[in-house]
Amino acid sequence: MNPADRIALVTILECVAKVRTYVRQTGDTWTTDDMTVDAIAKRLEEIGELSKRLGPDTLERMPAVDWRGVKGMREILVHDYGHVQIVIIESVVANDLGGLDDGVRSLLKETGE
Repeated sequence: MNPADRIALVTILECVAKVRTYVRQTGDTWTTDDMTVDAIAKRLEEIGELSKRLGPDTLERMPAVDWRGVKGMREILVHDYGHVQIVIIESVVANDLGGLDDGVRSLLKETGE
């Protein structure tokens, strides 16, 4: 794995950890807290941007991760943020971040990173 991909993957893990911290600190009502929602949206946007920098070989090594969806979320957050439904962000946090985290951690472990 090239060094730029490794850095991007580590930063993705940091973003996931921050999202989890925001949710934990705010509690079950995080979806009604504008600052928390904005912070989470920013981290999801960053994850999408970082995923665009990953090489095809790296992406292929994590077939369980929906990279197209990750990148698509970034596009929505950047270009149409005013129309993003919180239920979509909530779903990503609840259903998708775990798989992303697992996939990235597994690859980094496999490659000795």
